[in-house]
Amino acid sequence: MATVQYGTELPDQVEALNKVLENQLSLVSDVRELIRERAALEKEYAQKLQVIARKAAEKRSRMAAARIVGEDPAKAFGDDAIRRNTLESAFAMLIEAYDTSAQDHASFGEALSAQVSQDLKNLEQKKDGTRKKQLAAFNKTLAERDKIYNERLRYDEECLEIEGYRQKQSRAADDKHADRAAKQYDSQKAEMQNSKNTFLVSIAVANKAKDTFYNVDLPALENQFQEIQSSLTTSLTRILRSHQHLQSTALEGLKYKMTLVDNSLSAFDASKDQELFVEYNKRPGFSVPGDWDWEPCAGFYETGVMSVEPTPKVYLQNKLAKAQGKLDEVTALEKTKGEVPTFLLTMGAPLTNPEYGNLERDANQLRQLVSSYQANPKLGDVDDVMNDYLDAAHMHMQWRAIGFALDAEIATILGALGDDTGAQQPHSFKSSSFSIPTPCGFCKVVLDMGSQQARENVQTLRIISSCEMRTQGTGRVPGSDWRAESSTGAECPFNNAARWRLNSDETGAAPTPSAFNLPSASAFNQPPLPKATIMFDFVASSPFELNVVEGQVVDVVEEDDGSGWIKVGNPKTGEKGLVPATYVQLEGAQEEEAAAPPVVNRGSKPQGSGKFVKGIYDYTAQGDDEISVQVGRKIELTAAGMSYGDGWAEGIDESGKKGIFPNNYVEAM
Repeated sequence: MATVQYGTELPDQVEALNKVLENQLSLVSDVRELIRERAALEKEYAQKLQVIARKAAEKRSRMAAARIVGEDPAKAFGDDAIRRNTLESAFAMLIEAYDTSAQDHASFGEALSAQVSQDLKNLEQKKDGTRKKQLAAFNKTLAERDKIYNERLRYDEECLEIEGYRQKQSRAADDKHADRAAKQYDSQKAEMQNSKNTFLVSIAVANKAKDTFYNVDLPALENQFQEIQSSLTTSLTRILRSHQHLQSTALEGLKYKMTLVDNSLSAFDASKDQELFVEYNKRPGFSVPGDWDWEPCAGFYETGVMSVEPTPKVYLQNKLAKAQGKLDEVTALEKTKGEVPTFLLTMGAPLTNPEYGNLERDANQLRQLVSSYQANPKLGDVDDVMNDYLDAAHMHMQWRAIGFALDAEIATILGALGDDTGAQQPHSFKSSSFSIPTPCGFCKVVLDMGSQQARENVQTLRIISSCEMRTQGTGRVPGSDWRAESSTGAECPFNNAARWRLNSDETGAAPTPSAFNLPSASAFNQPPLPKATIMFDFVASSPFELNVVEGQVVDVVEEDDGSGWIKVGNPKTGEKGLVPATYVQLEGAQEEEAAAPPVVNRGSKPQGSGKFVKGIYDYTAQGDDEISVQVGRKIELTAAGMSYGDGWAEGIDESGKKGIFPNNYVEAM
C-alpha cells in the first residue's frame, strides 16, 4: 500500500496525473527503442569485436616495448621484461577476453529482440488503453456535476419572460384585452415560480453532488491513476530486471576471463613499472654540466674582474639595492599573502591579488590531496586536484628560481663592492610627460618627444630611463636636509647643475614625477621665463594656488589656458601655484588705472573636459601633483585626459583637486 495517496495529497489534479502517466508511457517507448538499438548494436558488435581485438593485439605487439622500457633503452631486453610490466599484462588479458566474447554478444542481441523488446511493446499498449478508460470516467463524472448550470439558465429565461407579461398587463388596463393579459401574466408567474423551485432543488442536489465529487469520486479517480502508475512502473522494472538477467546470462561465459582481467588490474603497481623502466634506462657516468666562465671579447681585452670605478660602482650600488628590494618582496610573499611584485608581472605572474601564501606548503598539501583522491575516487576528480598541485608547484619553482637568481646577483655584487654598498636609497623615477625640448638631467641629451601634451613644470628634473641606474642614490635621513653624495664623498653628477629638493614625506615614500626641482631653468640652458607683476593681493585657498601681494614680480610658468588662471612662480622661494589671470599684468603690457581687485571665479578652476572615468582599483596619491583613486568614485578628465603620458592620466577629483593618476586604475564611464 502506498504511503501517500494522490487523492488526499493532490486534490483536483486529474489532468496533471493523466499527463504524467502519459509521459511515463513515453518512457516505456524510449526504453524499448533503446533495447532495440542495443540488440542491433550487440549483433554488429559481435561481428566486429574479433577484428578489433586482433587489431589491438597487433598494435600492442609493436608498441609494448616502447611503453615499457622506452624507445632507446640502455640495455637489451626480452619478452620477460614485457611480461613483468603490470599494466601491459592487464591490457593483454583484456584483449584476450574480447577475442573470445563475440558469440556471447550475438546470443545476447537475439534475446533482447525476441523477449525484452516485445514485452515492452505489449506493456505500453495495455497501459495506454487503461489510461484512456480512466480519463473517460473522469470526464463523465465532471459532466454530471456541471448539469446544475443548465437549470440556472432556465430560471433566468422565465424571469425575463414574466417581466414582459407584466408590462403588457399595465398597458392593457383599460383595454378589452385586459383579462387575457392578466391570465397570461398569472400563468407565466406560476411557470417562473416552478423554475425557481426547481432551481433551488437543483442547487441542493448540486451541492451534495459537489461534496460527493470532491470528497469521494475525485479522490477515488486520482487514487486509481496512482494505481495505474504503480502498475506501469512495476511492470517496467520487472522487464528491465529480466533484461539484466539476460545480460548476466550472456556474460556468464565471459566470467572467467573477466575475473582474470580484474585480477590483472588489481596487480597493477605503478612503482614496479617505473622501477622496470629505470632498470633498463639507467645510464652510468652522468654529471652536471660545468659552470659558465668569463670569455673576453675578441676585439677588446678585459679581465673577468668586476669594475668598481666611481661610475660603474654607482651602477652596481643601484643594482644591488634594487635586487635586495626584489628579494625582500619575493621572500615576504613566499611566506605571507599579498600582491605580486611589479617586476614579476613581466614574468607571467597573475595581475590580481592572488593568495599565494606559503607556496611550498601549499604545493605539498595539494600533493598529499592528490594521493587521497587517487586512493578514493569518491572524493572528486583527481585531475582537477592534480592541475592545482602542478600549478602551485610550478609557481613555487618559478619564485624559488627568481630568489636564487637574486641571491646570486646580490652575492656577486657584494663580492665586488665589499662593504662599500653606498647605504643609499635609489631614486624611484616615475614616468611622466613634460615640456619639450627638455634635457635629460643626467646625460644632458635633449628629449624631443614631438608632443606638448600636459605642459608640466619645465624646471622638473627629467631622466632618460637608460640613465636611471647611473644616477647616484639618496643618503637622506628622515627629518633632515640632505645632499646627494656618493659613499666616497664625491658629489652626484646632478649637483653639477644644482642642489635638489626632495618633495616626498619623511617616511621615505617614492618621489613623484615632479619631486626633484631645480632653482632655475638656466641650469638646463632653458630661456628665462617671462615676468609679470601682481596687481592685487591674493590669498591661496588650495594647495594648487600661490599667495602673492600687490607689486610682487613673479615668473609666468604657464599662461592662461582659458580657465582664467595663470601658473606663476616666486623666483625667490621657488614656490609655484595658480593665481587669477586678472590679478596679473604681464611684462610689457600697458598698465591700467588702479581699480578694485576683480572677483575671483573659483568655480571655473580647474577646468575639466566634461568626460569622466571611475576607479576600478584603489590608488593613494604619492605626491602633491597626484590625486588618489578610489573604487567606484568618479574623476573628471582634463584636456590632457588619459593621454597625459607614459601610463598617467590627468583629472579633477570630486573635491576639485587637479592631479595625475595611473590610467590603468580607472575605466571610462
